[in-house]
Amino acid sequence: MKKAVLLLLLVCQVFGQDVVKKASIETLDHLATEIRGKIDDNPRLAAGFVRLSFHDCVGEGRCDGCINYQEPDNAGIPRYTAVLNDLYEPVKNDITRADLYAYAGVVAANYASSRDAVFDMTKFKVGRHDCSESGDESDLDEHFPSNNFQNVEELHAYFNKEFGLSLQESVALMGAHSLGRMETANSGYEGPWVPGNGQNVLNSVYYREVVNVPWFLKRMPTNSAKHQWQRQRPSLGVGNSPGQNQQPDNVLLNSDAALAVNLQLNQDTGAFQDGDAECVMCPPNRRPPPGGIPCCDENTPGREICSRYVIDNPGWMRDFEVAFYKMIDNPDDDLSVPAAAPTTAPTEAPTEAPAPATPRPPRGGGRGGGRGGRRSDQIKKKEASAEKISEVLHDLQDVLKEVKKMV
Repeated sequence: MKKAVLLLLLVCQVFGQDVVKKASIETLDHLATEIRGKIDDNPRLAAGFVRLSFHDCVGEGRCDGCINYQEPDNAGIPRYTAVLNDLYEPVKNDITRADLYAYAGVVAANYASSRDAVFDMTKFKVGRHDCSESGDESDLDEHFPSNNFQNVEELHAYFNKEFGLSLQESVALMGAHSLGRMETANSGYEGPWVPGNGQNVLNSVYYREVVNVPWFLKRMPTNSAKHQWQRQRPSLGVGNSPGQNQQPDNVLLNSDAALAVNLQLNQDTGAFQDGDAECVMCPPNRRPPPGGIPCCDENTPGREICSRYVIDNPGWMRDFEVAFYKMIDNPDDDLSVPAAAPTTAPTEAPTEAPAPATPRPPRGGGRGGGRGGRRSDQIKKKEASAEKISEVLHDLQDVLKEVKKMV
């Protein structure tokens, strides 16, 4: 009986290993072309694919190709997974969904980069596990970051716990907010982080908005429990309304403001705490706008990092790359650099045997001779493998008989 159990464990180890599909270079190149084509048709997909990479990587399973669509923080994500799931179907035997979601973020970041600082795609690795074949999330206890961080230390604590990021890497990762915009229907907030066409470019302009522009906290008209920062006075006025502003103010969330100032907020609503907590985000000259409201406290290490990124886009991109790859590279998965797809040697037409000649040493320095020798070796290996599999299956039948007797 002991022998049977050991054999069963051996068989399970041989045939039941959790083998992950690892995409080849050719598969990734094909998908990159497809993803770029989708972004060409709809530039807003770039921000969506970068956002999806983050949302898929939050939680215990990290980047696992599964999204909980019932989670309010994932509102708006289905429009991006629908595009990628269509691309996934023809290649689902060659790549995991988790790798595809992560790779889409990498391709999008590269696509949206500015010319002086291009996101490096060559660092991408394959081998992420899918949490399910369908893409339905099994981990329903994912903790997304608060929109009401009060300071950079709180923000760093979150990113350090989730992805092991340093303070500087946490600040750098927030630069992803240079892409895209918020929509009331999805989050309760409205507007882009950077003005104009800047929302389609991945660069450090976001940090200029954070440290060099005066900002006023606003109450959202559709939800008094939501607050965001906008350029226009007054403080605690009404924020952007969906569909009513042709060119709505660009905005910051409290978590964006927390990179450069210290706040005292009501954690439920994002409003200032009662008392003397109200403040405005002042420009670099530290002159508060008219109204008698003081400047927010700027004594924070995040502000220095933001100010450096304002004038050093390549430096920010280097830090962003490190942070982004830390986010998508699951530490528990066997990730590896993608390899070229295996090729099958063409079958040669048979030729007439030459007349006997004086024996000569084999070609190739004695490593199996010419092509005929290599093919012969391959046939022998296949026959040996088939025989080995037959033996294992025969032993497995014996084990199953033993198990039936036990039952």
